[in-house]
Amino acid sequence: MKKLTKQKAIARYCKDCSGDSSKEVTLCILFDCPLWEYRCGYHVSSNSYNPRIENAFRRYELDVKELKAISISIGNFLAQG
Repeated sequence: MKKLTKQKAIARYCKDCSGDSSKEVTLCILFDCPLWEYRCGYHVSSNSYNPRIENAFRRYELDVKELKAISISIGNFLAQG
């Protein structure tokens, strides 16, 4: 049996919570979830995080516009450096 790593366990949990949607995991607005900072497979402070989120913003442009329309700050998604 393969060992379930922390990263894979978080990914599995987030996919389950989002209805098995990678898009919903990436654009998750449950900022107070203790796993939110790790939902993309690495911590928001990782060098890989912001490029992935910026790419997702381009790919899911209509969804991002919808988030803005309901007053969700897109800045909440970006790692503050």
